[in-house]
Amino acid sequence: MKGRFLTLWTVAVMATALSFIVHLTLRFETVRLGYDVGRAREQERMLIEQRRLLAIEAATLREADRVETVARSSFQMDVVTPPRVIAVGKSGETSRPSGRTE
Repeated sequence: MKGRFLTLWTVAVMATALSFIVHLTLRFETVRLGYDVGRAREQERMLIEQRRLLAIEAATLREADRVETVARSSFQMDVVTPPRVIAVGKSGETSRPSGRTE
């Protein structure tokens, strides 16, 4: 009888210890996942802010005044006068929408 009690007692203590270890493991995993979610949310906020800033920059770069300034300063472009315009193609020839001449 004493041997059986000792065996059952050992099994009960082992089961309790094992359940405590499982509980701690799950608790630590929950905390780790919480930190991961926090980092992911912070990164999401950072990326949203970066996208907003890039959208503002893109809108600024598309402005006509900005495009004209870059064209004049970087590429030395100027407004074209009528004598500088050259017509391409023969004047009497009509082109087809597909680009074929026949």
